[in-house]
Amino acid sequence: MPDRSAQPSPQPIADLQIAVAAFVAGAGWLFSIHALAELPPLLFLGSRFIIAGLLIGLLAKFPSVADIGRAVRLLFPGAFAFAVAMMAWIFGLKHTTNPGVAAFISSTGNLLVPVFGLLFFGWPVGKRLWISITIALAGMALLFLGPDARVEAAHVYFVVSALLWAASIALVKRNSAKVGAVAAAAVQLVVSGVVILAVSSLAERMPTAIPPVEIWGWYLASILISTCLRFVLQFRGQQMISAARASVIMCCEPVWVLLFSLAFLGAPLGLSQMLGCAVILCAMVSQVVLPSKSPA
Repeated sequence: MPDRSAQPSPQPIADLQIAVAAFVAGAGWLFSIHALAELPPLLFLGSRFIIAGLLIGLLAKFPSVADIGRAVRLLFPGAFAFAVAMMAWIFGLKHTTNPGVAAFISSTGNLLVPVFGLLFFGWPVGKRLWISITIALAGMALLFLGPDARVEAAHVYFVVSALLWAASIALVKRNSAKVGAVAAAAVQLVVSGVVILAVSSLAERMPTAIPPVEIWGWYLASILISTCLRFVLQFRGQQMISAARASVIMCCEPVWVLLFSLAFLGAPLGLSQMLGCAVILCAMVSQVVLPSKSPA
């Protein structure tokens, strides 16, 4: 019999995959900001999701066309909510002056997924979640109400995006087990991309000139690195470690966004905003490390 104790644990590899996924997700904010300099927001977002979804779909196993149709029917409500959430996100990103703060506002959507599960499907929610939400609200207050904070219209977009994103995750989570994680990601991206492009065709003007080469570089980086690579690494890593451990590592995403904003964009950050970001990060981490008797 082989000595299984001598085999290397998959946990370090999974941790590394999730950590890289968080890094490239944070870099995706930087890629998107540069691409939006020349591309209409909805056209950029919709085409990016469709192409990335089709590429990820190559890894999925759909036995027949009927199975694809079934997956679309099951996941359409969540994909539609995801599309609206990402449209709010892209408009916020287009107008924000501080992507780092915006990333921490958006990240609060992770805490709200069980709340929407409670509202939609009666999922049990424990005391730990309400503690985390309370901490996050305190951090949000520091972001918005501190003496050196700057309240922007873009912040409203990010709050709306966080709410709708949480709702979409709850809706997709209910049916993703029937489809498979990779297939669910592919369907969600393609369906939401189609919805976003439909809105783009009605509300946006197409570019009158071909964007410069560097813009296409940021566009391809958004598709291949911050969407395809991020989802593949995240899904593979999540299969080998607990969801709680993966969530803690993914909490690094807004931290990376903040660091990239300071390093490459020169985004200003006041003391109260720094404290607000730190408090929100504590709220996300406490959601998965505090002991709780509740399944939530």
